[in-house]
Amino acid sequence: MTDLRDLVGDVDPEELERLQRVHTLLEQAGPPPSLSADMARPPARSAEVIRFPRRYRPFAAVAAVAAAAVLFAVGYVVGNNGPGAEFTVAMSGAGGASGTLEVYEMDGAGNWPMQLRVAGLADGRYALWLTRNGRLAEPCGTFAVVSGVTRVPLNAPYKLRAFDGWVVVPSGSRQPVLTT
Repeated sequence: MTDLRDLVGDVDPEELERLQRVHTLLEQAGPPPSLSADMARPPARSAEVIRFPRRYRPFAAVAAVAAAAVLFAVGYVVGNNGPGAEFTVAMSGAGGASGTLEVYEMDGAGNWPMQLRVAGLADGRYALWLTRNGRLAEPCGTFAVVSGVTRVPLNAPYKLRAFDGWVVVPSGSRQPVLTT
């Protein structure tokens, strides 16, 4: 009989007594019964492999290509947010007012479509102007601000290289509240 202390090392007497009882019970139980050959392996499942007929493979390839083309088109339409900006102009003003003007590619009629985003302006009506030599030169449109951030599409039908900046002024005023 094996001395349990050789197996478990130095443990307190209560734990050694408990381990000795378990060891004695295991010896009395004896080894587990051996399994029969039928129980040792899992039952075989019968499965039938269905082959894809060769005559349908070209149709499957065409269907896969068509599905990929449809998925690509859907991704393009969903992910395309329109043309990117040609350039972006940052604007700032007193009291933390700010703006961003995104100018898009000139259209066929010679107009520059734009989107103005302003924040921090008091509620009211405003106008976006192009400047030349620091003075108001040509208007690009008017818009209203009603609390918070305002986004508005505008248009500049001018040759932009003839100007040196942009300003936002309250309607009826020439005093800028946002400048480039």
